[in-house]
Parts: sequence; structure tokens; C-alpha cells
Amino acid sequence: MDSGSANDLTVIGKGSDFNITWVDDYLIIKEIEGLLTEITEVEGSLDRDTLYDELNPKVRYCLDRCDFAIQSVGELIEAFTFLDATIFHNRQMHASLHQKISIQSDKSAEFNLYLSCLRDALSTLLNAKNEVATKTRIEQG
Repeated sequence: MDSGSANDLTVIGKGSDFNITWVDDYLIIKEIEGLLTEITEVEGSLDRDTLYDELNPKVRYCLDRCDFAIQSVGELIEAFTFLDATIFHNRQMHASLHQKISIQSDKSAEFNLYLSCLRDALSTLLNAKNEVATKTRIEQG
């Protein structure tokens, strides 16, 4: 994955029937997806402000376009995909029609930093939830 010119695109996933399959070069997205699934199993979604507070300040701006209740990885990477004017709900359809989810190649380093920080923040939130659940079970005896 090299960084090319601002017009070059790097494919990060492929869409079909409203489902996105992430390319193997971005296994970290699958990790993030797993963490998000574990967090949302109980609550149905992840509160954007909760994630914002835990996320590295260098990359918090990436959440600016997310809904207040985050339900999918696609929402988390919206800042890097398609046109700036595209909103996530439209992208669901675009994933089916265009078949490729891509980012600008010149944003690859920034994207990778964001993904690493996102994985760390989600892991921390999940660990905190697990600790609270364990403590509650112990107190209930």
C-alpha cells in the first residue's frame, strides 16, 4: 500500500447487497468490527461522546460526522470514504451499487493511525464494561 497522489484511491472494502467485506490488508477493521459488535450486543449502539472521550485527541475529528449512536464500522470510517458530502445512510446504497469502498491514497497514514487509535479506544471501553459487569455479579453474590 503506497501513498500515491491525492487522486489515487486505495480500496479498503467491497460492497454487495448492502454488506461490506473489508479487504485483508485491513484486518484491523475486522478487529474493530468485532469489538464494536461486543459493545453493542448489550446496548444496541455505542454512544459517540463516550467513544470521543476515550479516543486519542489527534483523531477525534474523525467522529465529527458520526451519528450520536454508532452502530457500524462503516459509520466510524465515513470521514475517509467517498466524497465529503456523502452521508452514511446513502453509502449503504452506494456499497451495493459501486462495489468498492475506498479512501484517498494520500490519507493512508492518517487512516491507519485512526484505525489503531479506534481499536485501542474500543478495547478500553469493552474492558471497562466487562469490569463493571464482573463487579456487579460479585456484589450480587
